[in-house]
Amino acid sequence: MAKRLKVANPARCIGCYSCMMACARTWYDTISLKNSRIDIQTRGGIETPYSQIVCHACIDPPCMRACPLSALTKRKGGGVNLNKEICDGCGNCIEACLVGAIHLDAEKKAVICKHCGVCSKFCPHDVLEMIEVEDSGEVKLTDTGPALDTSPVSPTASHKDLYGGKEPGEGK
Repeated sequence: MAKRLKVANPARCIGCYSCMMACARTWYDTISLKNSRIDIQTRGGIETPYSQIVCHACIDPPCMRACPLSALTKRKGGGVNLNKEICDGCGNCIEACLVGAIHLDAEKKAVICKHCGVCSKFCPHDVLEMIEVEDSGEVKLTDTGPALDTSPVSPTASHKDLYGGKEPGEGK
């Protein structure tokens, strides 16, 4: 059974970049955020929500179709695998990606998520998770009951709203 990365709880992201550093360390042996295969961005500072730019593992990937050298091949479960030896850094895949999840590294080679799950293991707030999908890319249905709402009360909810309990120094 194939797996793919999912942004499960986007409102919980605090912009710690642990996921990005884990990815870069695993695949590039660096902690440079530029080498991460996912991207965490803010829309105006620490007072606005963070957005997570993650490959959506398209079933019919436009990035693969845009590659003139066939450096991208279809991956089981959706998305693509990159053959860096073939990639010439033309950038066609970047232009074709619908969510902006591809960029070039220092060697001018495409950087694309492998859906390995290392980022989700290092996310301290369970923003990211790995889900099982059919080899075709369709989400595997394991439970047909209603999904539990794990999102906060509002995008501006405090830590106390999210996790209950008292704030540090409260009620002494």
